Amino acid sequence: MKQLLLSLKTPPRFTFDDMLQHEGIAAVVSAVKGVYGARSGSLPPLFFVGSSGTGKTHLLEASADLLSQNVPAGGAGVRVISPKHDSDPFADLAALMSESEEDFQRTVGVAVDDVHRMTGQDAAHLWSLSNKLTRTGAALMLASREPFDVVFQGNQHLISRIAAGLVFTLEPPDDQARMLILDKMARDRSLRISGEVCRYLVTRKSRNVKDLEKLLHILDIASLRLKRRITLPLIRLLESEGEL
Repeated sequence: MKQLLLSLKTPPRFTFDDMLQHEGIAAVVSAVKGVYGARSGSLPPLFFVGSSGTGKTHLLEASADLLSQNVPAGGAGVRVISPKHDSDPFADLAALMSESEEDFQRTVGVAVDDVHRMTGQDAAHLWSLSNKLTRTGAALMLASREPFDVVFQGNQHLISRIAAGLVFTLEPPDDQARMLILDKMARDRSLRISGEVCRYLVTRKSRNVKDLEKLLHILDIASLRLKRRITLPLIRLLESEGEL
């Protein structure tokens, strides 16, 4: 089944309002808001690069949401492509390229996640997309685990265009920020976890925010199943049973 292109006129999963803006990304958020929030004239390309767990996807979708708030009457909003299927992860990109110019002109931006997974043909489609967006003044927003000059080797035109835009290299949060992020993820699930639990998960289990989110999901399910609060004794029980 092909993944559908999503319009961010409906509430997105991530926004700047629900982002914990720790020291490592506060300046990035401020810069994006300054350019994309105003949306005066053509917008420069936006590229987030960083390892897993640095907040790339959140920043990408929050930027798309910010842009979608200024969609003119009759506009199609922002398209988001989040590759999930290994067989053809960027099929939606090719589908977008087949749209007519008339339909495409109503789009104010396109956001593409995980571009480090692109092949040469995907990059060629992205270059064509970039040209379409440039003609209409719409925005191209990208997120990647690898720098753009590595991902798009051999496509100097695309490299030059991205380099002329906004490029942000994201660093992982420190442990204190990770604990705050974990606490917020718990509160978003209507869970209460102690600082002791946050510290244990961050320092003893994983420092990757995505891994912490998965651990929290496991703890949430186990807490409901066993009818126990999320505490260190529960964590150690799950560890002893190989569930955590």
